[in-house]
Parts: sequence; C-alpha cells; structure tokens
Amino acid sequence: MPGKPWIAVAVVAAIAALAAAPALADQVFHTSHAAVHAVAGAPLRSGFVNDIHMNGNVNAAREEYQLNGAQADATYQVRLVLYPTQSCAGTPFLIFPSSLLTTNGVGNGNASFVFPAGPPNDPPLRIGIVWQFLASNGSTVYATDCVPVAID
Repeated sequence: MPGKPWIAVAVVAAIAALAAAPALADQVFHTSHAAVHAVAGAPLRSGFVNDIHMNGNVNAAREEYQLNGAQADATYQVRLVLYPTQSCAGTPFLIFPSSLLTTNGVGNGNASFVFPAGPPNDPPLRIGIVWQFLASNGSTVYATDCVPVAID
C-alpha cells in the first residue's frame, strides 16, 4: 500500500480493537455514588463511595473511597456491612474490612479496593450495603446510608 500508510494503520488499529476482550459493565447494577456523612459530629466537608461492578473474568468490582475536610492526619478502616435485604433491614450477615484510608494535613484522603471475580462474588446477589469508616479505637466516624445492590 505505498502512498497510503494511514490505511494500514487504520486496519491494524481495527484488528487490535476487535481482538481485545472488552470489560463490560454489569447490566443490572450500575455504578453507585453513595454520599458519606459524619457520625456524632465528626468534621467532614464531603465524602463518597463509588461502587463499580464490571462483569469481568478477573475483577468483579472496584470501590473508590474519598473524604474531604475530615479529621486531619487520621487513618480509617473502611468496612462494608452487608445485609440480606436491599433495605438493610435486619442483622448484617457479613462485615468485611476493605481498605485503610489515611487523610492528609487538611483532612483529605482517598483509597480503593478491588474485589476479584469468583465466589463469593458470583451472581445473582441481592443485598444492602452500608460503608463505614472506623477510627483506630473501632468507633464509626463516617458512614453511608444503605445502598441496594443487585448483581446479575
């Protein structure tokens, strides 16, 4: 193809795009963005938990945690409190610690956690989750409201 190298580049790019295995988003549970609120008057300007599910062979979900204007220079254990109902009614069936989140000198911090594919993440799953941020003494300082989760 002398004189038309852009055609060769386009063909190679198209083949590469078709050969790559896509990471498809979960078709039932779409990414959630849960606001974090302070518990018992702790300082907090804003915060959130993003819960991203992807029907992948390697990863089932990725969570992003963020606090802004929280207690400065503090480390929190993030944990998931899982309920058997999507309304978070009743007793939790699992409490799962995920990541440690450390804030800087002005109280800002980020952390993330990746859940691998496979048991116990295999669908179908219909639960409720509350994310909690625990201080070093084990007390809940920040939390989300209940988030209903449905995984196909």
